Amino acid sequence: MRLQLAKVVRAMRRFALALACTVAVSAAALAVLWRVFPFPEDKLTRFQPSPMILDSDGNLLFRSVSPQEQWCLPVPLAQIDPRVIDATIAVEDQRYDSHPGVDLAALLRATGQNLICRRVVSGASTIPMQVCRMMEDRPRTIAAKLVEMFRAVQLSRIRDKEQILELYLNMAPYGGNIRGIGAASRFYFSKQPGDLSLAESALLAGLPKSPTRLDPRRHWPAAIDRSCLVLNRMAECGRLDPSEAQEAIAHPAVLNATPRDSFAAHAAAMALTQRPAGGQTTIVRKIQMQAESLAKDHRANLPDDSELAAVVIEISSGSILAMVGSVDYANPREGQVNAVLARRSPGSALKPFIYAAAFQEGRLAADSIVYDVPIDFSGWEPANFDRTFSGPMAAADALRQSLNIPALYIARQTGLGRCFGVIESAGIDLPPDINRRAGLSLVVGGIETSLLELTNAYTVFGRQGRYLKPRLFADQPQDGGRAVLDENVCATLNDILSCRNRIVHGMEDADVQRLPWFMWKTGTSSGRRDAWAVGHNGRVAAGVWVGRFRGTGRVDYVGAEAAEPLLAKLFCLPALKNESPPPAPQPIAVIRPLPKPEPLEDRLAILSPENGQTYLAIGQTIRLSLKANSGRPLNWFLNDRLVPAEERSVELPRGAYRLVCTDGDGRSATASFAVR
Repeated sequence: MRLQLAKVVRAMRRFALALACTVAVSAAALAVLWRVFPFPEDKLTRFQPSPMILDSDGNLLFRSVSPQEQWCLPVPLAQIDPRVIDATIAVEDQRYDSHPGVDLAALLRATGQNLICRRVVSGASTIPMQVCRMMEDRPRTIAAKLVEMFRAVQLSRIRDKEQILELYLNMAPYGGNIRGIGAASRFYFSKQPGDLSLAESALLAGLPKSPTRLDPRRHWPAAIDRSCLVLNRMAECGRLDPSEAQEAIAHPAVLNATPRDSFAAHAAAMALTQRPAGGQTTIVRKIQMQAESLAKDHRANLPDDSELAAVVIEISSGSILAMVGSVDYANPREGQVNAVLARRSPGSALKPFIYAAAFQEGRLAADSIVYDVPIDFSGWEPANFDRTFSGPMAAADALRQSLNIPALYIARQTGLGRCFGVIESAGIDLPPDINRRAGLSLVVGGIETSLLELTNAYTVFGRQGRYLKPRLFADQPQDGGRAVLDENVCATLNDILSCRNRIVHGMEDADVQRLPWFMWKTGTSSGRRDAWAVGHNGRVAAGVWVGRFRGTGRVDYVGAEAAEPLLAKLFCLPALKNESPPPAPQPIAVIRPLPKPEPLEDRLAILSPENGQTYLAIGQTIRLSLKANSGRPLNWFLNDRLVPAEERSVELPRGAYRLVCTDGDGRSATASFAVR
């Protein structure tokens, strides 16, 4: 008996020694492995954030996959609903708070079950092990599992429990190419992870188990069954009251509609250009939706193949509240063109800045007399839009009627340098060689600008003369701006161009009586290629452009008719309306009045066909009217052949033509044109 006991003692000693040696060797081996194979912390950032553009309230406007073709939006653990955390631990790793990265009890249980059944029926992956598996793609083998266990222990030594949980929730797959709870909560429920309900939290927590088989958009019943399992597990492990679990099971989560990638897409594309990582913009969802709806309705009243753009800017901050670059972003041909940024001729929309320069210099007041008479600028004899002259009139009336000749004369007498300076200070980019390229033609649209620049320039009139740079991101800092114009100069222009003193096109008489206050100016480029309407109401500035992306003109593209009605409707939106007109201006003291221009004699001029124009014949010929600025009898000669006196139009085939008309006093006029 004693001999047997001694043998047992010796055997136990040998076993203890062997176990100690094994532990020592294993510890030494682990220490070596720990040094030879340090934890690859750089791989914890394997999934890069996806660029996401958010509106002013933090809701999704536009999403784009990351360079790994994943949709991922990392969020701090503090911004995730605690129920998401409880649900994840309950279903993935119930002893997460107590194990060192590997759950030995779960490992022994899973090993026993798999050996008994001779197949894999249970797993023992902990949350740290799953993080390590997501760091590196490995085949599902025993060797890979051992590596994951080793890495999980390492991870648990260099990161605390909260950090590891945050890593998991930001790396876990949630169906398709969705990575992380931040992207999943926005994609499935249009919510931030801190705003999820209990049912929504449970549904998302159950997806990483099998993101393909449980994808809610493809396999809704399976996803709901899994969420019920999660809720029951939470109740079993004491992380949820059983009554709350049953309530959530009885009222499951509801998926949101598929996100609209085309909503505010032009603003989102512009934001991604400025900041590829994305961010929260200043776009106000309600205003953007209303602007898009109004633009779509307005385009339906325009000729076929017309396009339009609109932008709304908050005056106090310079924030872009809405942007419509084109009506149909999904149009594969031209829909993605952002006409808000396209540089086009603004026509007469720059005239308020010419008058502002003259007001600022004390050369002109609203009631100063200007002269709309024929005039010669070094051989250039400009004309008004309607080819008529109005004679002496008040400067305010000349601006309201958008007459070219008074504006040109004012610009010349005030000084082009001063006019250019005011325009540039208001944020409109002018080329360095503006004098050579445009000169006086700038007054009638001889340069190009964008709708965004022009609209933001009009915010100067609503901001008492100060310029602010437009901003698209909510965290974009804004300085105090710079002074451009005197406050009373802006008040004078606001009064001259306000809807209280002018007719608003496209509005019913009853609607006109109820119009809130706003000021605006229209513009029509040469050849009627672009129609503009831009203004402000003291709260926001808005701009509208109508035309064709390919740049061809059309007779319908006149600012007052094609763009002005939409601008008025924007200012009537409840979210943008301003019922309080600004204070009335004080009289401007005229220090150096503009000299009276020396008018030219009445000169004979051909109004139709226009000199230098090319006319398109739809068939083999085209019929053109013969018109001049004289009511007296005229003789017409077409390519040196007399046109019969009774004919007031001619039918012409394709070719080049020279037209001459003469009157009884010996005056003559010439026009050259072509038909193609």
